[in-house]
Amino acid sequence: MKAQLKGVERTLLYTLYFRALDARSAHPIVGDAWAEDVLARVEHSPWKIRMAAGDRFLGILRARKIDDWTRAHLAAYPDTTVLHLGCGLDSRVFRLDPPPTVRWYDVDYPDVIALRRELYPERAGTETVPTSVTAPGWLERLPAGGPVLVVAEGLFMYLREGDIRRLLQQVAARYPTGQVVFDTLSPWMAATGRLFGFTLWPLADPRRLERWDARLHLIEEIPTIWSVEHVTGPLFRLAYRIRALREGMHLLRYRLGNADV
Repeated sequence: MKAQLKGVERTLLYTLYFRALDARSAHPIVGDAWAEDVLARVEHSPWKIRMAAGDRFLGILRARKIDDWTRAHLAAYPDTTVLHLGCGLDSRVFRLDPPPTVRWYDVDYPDVIALRRELYPERAGTETVPTSVTAPGWLERLPAGGPVLVVAEGLFMYLREGDIRRLLQQVAARYPTGQVVFDTLSPWMAATGRLFGFTLWPLADPRRLERWDARLHLIEEIPTIWSVEHVTGPLFRLAYRIRALREGMHLLRYRLGNADV
């Protein structure tokens, strides 16, 4: 019997499908060996997710860059704590295979975590946390101290600014050093989303987070469409050449604390 998704959880299928397509390609960008099998075990309408395939390179390029940042951080700090926020059905912990010294927490809504537990095996050093990331108290139940890596892929844009600010301040109070990586939208892109009924959080100035908390320091800012080397879609190649389109979505990396982590 296949696992079933309902409501907003169905959106998880799109990024899963994108990674499955990528894995089948001659030159995979992410190379998610789990996506095909997991997708086959979830009840879904193939034609609906295939209709979204034109956007796949946004999700794939985003995932690849966050994988690269995560891999580099784990290599430099093998005793880190990873908070994988809004993890969905992402296989990141399995495809990156961090060392046993890493404490990895996959955090998402209870229904999503229940589904993850059906689809993925248990893994030493990895725990699932069934909660909304904006719910009070969940972070305090995790061990504090040491370096941290906060990964929030495809998440913050759907939250309220006050909730994001409060969450990052709570993380900074519990972990003295680390990094925070996430993706965001420009104001014009968020405004375009409102035309289609989406309320999205924009970020015009990445330095704004530094004013939220002195422990946050911007390290890197790149467009989500950061490369077209293996991109086959002509629209994405065009978007890469047009600055306004290329800079409509960004990937951001911050240092947490005063140490060079």
